[in-house]
Amino acid sequence: MSLIAALSPVGRAVFVATFATSAVAVAMGWLLRITGTPIFLVSALGILGLAYVVGTATERLGALTSSQIGGVLNATFGNIAELTIAFFALAAGQLEVVKASITGSIIGNLLLVLGVSLVLGGLRHGPQRFSARTAGLDATLLVLAVIGLFVPAVFAISTSVGSGPEPRIRESVAVALVLLVLYALNLIYRLRHPEPAPGVEAAGDGGTAWSGRTALTVLIVAAATLALLSEQLVEAIDPFIASFALTPFFVGIIVIPTIGNLAEQLVAVRLALKDRVDFSMAVSIGASLQVALFVAPVLVLLGLVVGQPMDLVFTPLEIAAVTAAAGIAALVALDGESTWLEGALLLGVYLIAAVSFFFLT
Repeated sequence: MSLIAALSPVGRAVFVATFATSAVAVAMGWLLRITGTPIFLVSALGILGLAYVVGTATERLGALTSSQIGGVLNATFGNIAELTIAFFALAAGQLEVVKASITGSIIGNLLLVLGVSLVLGGLRHGPQRFSARTAGLDATLLVLAVIGLFVPAVFAISTSVGSGPEPRIRESVAVALVLLVLYALNLIYRLRHPEPAPGVEAAGDGGTAWSGRTALTVLIVAAATLALLSEQLVEAIDPFIASFALTPFFVGIIVIPTIGNLAEQLVAVRLALKDRVDFSMAVSIGASLQVALFVAPVLVLLGLVVGQPMDLVFTPLEIAAVTAAAGIAALVALDGESTWLEGALLLGVYLIAAVSFFFLT
């Protein structure tokens, strides 16, 4: 009761509704054996709420530390939903959905989440300033993320058609291992060289602060529930696609990241509205970096474990979109100041990419 009582009225309503919806989704799938589009929609709704729960807990943890450590925590736990969905999709052989969700998450965080945050924060507070040193490091890592996606595609084009998929898998595994090492070095550097603590309230939704133990307990419970709902959602992807005449590529690149990234979306926007743009950018850009440098490599390695080998060869449109997203996000971050117009430009690029993905067959 103390956990719920510590939340704001809106937070209490969301928590109760989330776990009620999750219970209904589990009952539909495990007791009533309902399949198809209904279970997809209810499971997706539950996952959306659980992403909010994860975001609330990680924001409260992050507010007790520096902006960079908070950003790392939020990016790590905020991607639990997407990583869980992607794992079950990978195990089910939905490789197109998995690979599309990787690029969709990177693009969504860099363009949609960051764009909305900068627009709303800029309209409320005017130009917002942040650490140019941290932004420069993030820009460098964004370039690395593009290289990690671009080189395997060039390798695939360069190899002969008759060589089969094995060289691409081996090359992607090698690239994945390098990316994981670089991601670990990035974490070590950020934890050893944090930005000064923000010194603001821990309760992001206006409620009473949680202890670290309470926040971690919420994260564990939410992660376990996410695993159940993610498995149900993946099993219903094909009926959902057929019902709405969509393509697996569009579902993977737009729908799945939107469901899984709600934590970053809500937290980053709330922080920008509080004029904590350093933390907001650490969340949105950090989430993209984690997907490129951690989630994607882990999925490549897990593919070998579950018997569904996956490479890092993406379509030319995906590579172009990620390159454009990383480029414009890096330009926005380099000067240490943001405006609502820059956020609007990010949103415009996202809409262009989304339209292109929708009409891609």
